[in-house]
Amino acid sequence: MINSASITPFINNGQRGLLQYIADDHWSETNRNIYAFWPRLSAYQVPNNNVNSTHWLRNGAFIRLKTAGFGYTLPQDMTKKFHVSMFRIYVSGTNLLHWSAFKMWDPEMAGNGLGYPVQRVFNLGININF
Repeated sequence: MINSASITPFINNGQRGLLQYIADDHWSETNRNIYAFWPRLSAYQVPNNNVNSTHWLRNGAFIRLKTAGFGYTLPQDMTKKFHVSMFRIYVSGTNLLHWSAFKMWDPEMAGNGLGYPVQRVFNLGININF
């Protein structure tokens, strides 16, 4: 469930900004879509916009490629030429891909999407034993 109270735009003396999703899809006189993401955009907090209801429920199902790695160890007949007993090169990564129908923010984040996103990390390394 999306925490609508924590994403309400323009409150706290203007300290809270406007999420792009709200700017793009809110009910108005020119956009009378009853399924618009934000019920009614206002410069002031509208209490009816923050009532818990099924309007704020979203499908949070997702598939993520969390970690993957690949490495290669050179054969010993090649490493002997360089006077090393073992030479290995590898690459790995975390949070590489995710697929979800929910496009507002990463589904593993908290209910308002205002925190830092989940980091994508890549590692490249070499192991050499003499």
